[in-house]
Amino acid sequence: MNARDARSIVMIVAGAVLALFFWDLQVFWFQGGPIGCVLVVLATVDVWESRRRTPKKGLLAELRDDIVGSKESSDPSERDTRP
Repeated sequence: MNARDARSIVMIVAGAVLALFFWDLQVFWFQGGPIGCVLVVLATVDVWESRRRTPKKGLLAELRDDIVGSKESSDPSERDTRP
């Protein structure tokens, strides 16, 4: 278990406590129950994605690849062959 999984499990527990015991708690314009449900759902999705073991690229890396293009071109005509 890595730190990401531990953080997600803590979020699931905190969300469940908010949803079960502090449903009517008002903090500014937030209510405890719905925020707890959202925390549980988001943390569950986070745990699910970390268990799939697929390498994820960050948003900036994806944008860079879209703008600049992939460095690993398989088409030889696109490669720079200057000496």
